[in-house]
Amino acid sequence: MLKLLIALLPVGLVLLISEALWRKGVVKGERARKFIHILAGMWMAFWPHYIPLEVIFLLSLVGFNVLIYSRTTGLIHAIYAVKRRTYGELFFALSMAFCALLTREPWVFTLAILLMALADGGAAVVGRFWGGSNSYYVFGKKNLRKSIAGTVAYIALVYVSIAIAWGIGGQETIENNMLAMLVLLPAVATVLENSSPYGSDNLFTPLFTVIFINSLA
Repeated sequence: MLKLLIALLPVGLVLLISEALWRKGVVKGERARKFIHILAGMWMAFWPHYIPLEVIFLLSLVGFNVLIYSRTTGLIHAIYAVKRRTYGELFFALSMAFCALLTREPWVFTLAILLMALADGGAAVVGRFWGGSNSYYVFGKKNLRKSIAGTVAYIALVYVSIAIAWGIGGQETIENNMLAMLVLLPAVATVLENSSPYGSDNLFTPLFTVIFINSLA
């Protein structure tokens, strides 16, 4: 019970703080959304190191239903304080559930979720502040507006995530599969992040990461 409380309390605090900041007008729009995305996501990435994957799976399903309820009632305004069409928060919860089912080692789950929370979230922040003059449209679609600054930040943060994974249990797998882990994984993750519409990269990137690493074993 104590470990479950440790897992959930910081997430609840992030949601409460983000909602309070949204109501005060301190953070709005994409900034409010990414505040939750990055902080809560990075915390949840390390859940398997102290609570069972089965519990994470159940928590993710509960979270998915809470998010659907919030989408229809406006329970958590900061999550939906964006004008663009996105289902990223729902894909976020689903990816947590699927990764919990498929992950064989805790560090793999951590890496997969960090690519969604840290790399994707950080890239969005960088793109928002420094991507205005270097933006581009993937496949010419307006709903796939990206920036060179954001993409470079994403790639850099993917390697930061891999370095974290190396330090928490993935050393042997990464060192034995250098080409796959340091070239193929970042390349495919970047393509998925760039080309997945409506926030679906939150599902596709972590899911690919887990399946890809499982295939290396």
